[in-house]
Amino acid sequence: MKKILILFFFVFSCFNKPLLSIDFGSYLAGESAYVNKDNKAAIYHFNKALNLNEINTEYGRDIAEKLCSLYLLEGKIEECVLLAERIERDLESESIDSTNIRMALVVSDIKKKKYNSALNRLKKIKKSSYERFSVPIIEAWLIAEEKNNFNLAEQKLNELEADIVVSGLRNLNLALIHDYFDKNQEALKFYQKSVNAFNKPSYRLVEITANAFQRNKDFEKAKNIFDKFLSDSNDYLLVKKHLNQIEKREIPKKLILDLNDAVAELFSTIASTFSSDFTNNFSIIYSNFSIYLKKDFEVAELYLAELLEDNNRYEEANNLYKKVQPSSSFFWHSKLKTARNLELLGDTDNAISILKKMNNEEKGRYDSLKLLGDIYRNYEKYDEAIKSYNEGINRIDNIEIRHWDLLYSRGMAYERDNQWKLAEEDFLKILELVPDQPDVLNYLGYSWIEKDINLEKAKTFILKAVELRPRDPYIVDSLGWAYYNLQEYDNAVEELERAISLKPTDPIINDHLGDAYLKVNRELEAIYQWKKAIEFKADDKLKKKIKKKLKKYNNNDLDIL
Repeated sequence: MKKILILFFFVFSCFNKPLLSIDFGSYLAGESAYVNKDNKAAIYHFNKALNLNEINTEYGRDIAEKLCSLYLLEGKIEECVLLAERIERDLESESIDSTNIRMALVVSDIKKKKYNSALNRLKKIKKSSYERFSVPIIEAWLIAEEKNNFNLAEQKLNELEADIVVSGLRNLNLALIHDYFDKNQEALKFYQKSVNAFNKPSYRLVEITANAFQRNKDFEKAKNIFDKFLSDSNDYLLVKKHLNQIEKREIPKKLILDLNDAVAELFSTIASTFSSDFTNNFSIIYSNFSIYLKKDFEVAELYLAELLEDNNRYEEANNLYKKVQPSSSFFWHSKLKTARNLELLGDTDNAISILKKMNNEEKGRYDSLKLLGDIYRNYEKYDEAIKSYNEGINRIDNIEIRHWDLLYSRGMAYERDNQWKLAEEDFLKILELVPDQPDVLNYLGYSWIEKDINLEKAKTFILKAVELRPRDPYIVDSLGWAYYNLQEYDNAVEELERAISLKPTDPIINDHLGDAYLKVNRELEAIYQWKKAIEFKADDKLKKKIKKKLKKYNNNDLDIL
């Protein structure tokens, strides 16, 4: 609300400017949707507000550039380009601030085979972030394609800075350009350098590299590359098709056929390599560039689906998963993700139906059983959850480190079902496999505290968990609660206040802090925290417990409830 009031003041204080033809109601609605990340609503309102004849005004340009960015986030590249070209016509082209909008114009030129125009536009992009390596690599490919100049393209790539990630990108594109000019042996050297640059190379990099060795009939090398990948991921379904091809000595098709493919690959690689909470929108835009340049680019579409999931856009993600064909290496994973998203959308019955079918399709896998168990556990159907987890564990010959999360899920189900001894066995088994697993250290330590057993050991476990994950509010809360139960109330207050600073709206943490305040004679602050716990939607059991405390310490004044 504060942002909207400020916006009103700002807008109407500027009425002396020549902007009166702009629909300010739609502009404000667009701004509100934009702030709340409702892209479709923001596009609708900004389109209503935008008067193309006013694009050279302050507000006109602001709306136009925001619209362009929103179009890119929604995969509407051509709509963005049309608007960006209008900005270029009506204003000095240098006035476009967004590097992503400038890159969209480059991508459009590449799609239309306007390579000289693309090269000229690349020169206007500030190389401030990821552009410091994306721009030179795209330039190298344009030089290779438009000027047929291998030496200049190679020189452009060799000029790139050589930190570990950029080195991997540089070597991959050197490999692809050598491959493009049929310099096969040099290409293979760079493919190998590229895959060696990473401790755990991505599936796509492994696939591209192995593909090159297969095409050059070095089947043993291709198999070794996939075997190394399997030793890290153990996901046989991803490489099953490729290993069958190698066994039959089949020559696969080239994966990168032209400039569009190469630049699409670059955008997809950068999007997946540098994605984080802070760069999510950037990764979505680069993924959309990739898909625009290369139709039905499955790897890019699936990565985009994951990014959409991070933005709670589960239905859109599932629309991408629906495109995956049964012959694809990703078919199993797409079904698993679809089921998970359906559950998050509230369509639990269909999620369970998909998973039950999957359980009968791949008898050697347990991941569908684990997800099914997780769904049952979320709905407090602990018997069904434990049954699913047990079936999954029975499919494993030898329990290894990578299976810890299945044991953890079963342990939580046992604990919730009041089968503590079995739960404790699972948690202790995990700590034999992974002694420094913070979630398990925290869960087991907290459970011991709740049961008033092994308190000193519980504190030791939770201290270790906090050391491993110091900014996790729930683990810090557990430490505070351990101190509370050990009657170290000053320490309890200190840690619980820190937990609140990390997660202010969690009712359990608020309740715990209230209890700790009471023990150090800070009664008013305790009452405040308990009230906040109820305000933050404590569950019925916790709410009932808090009301009893408020009745005792708040002079029976329950009006705030």
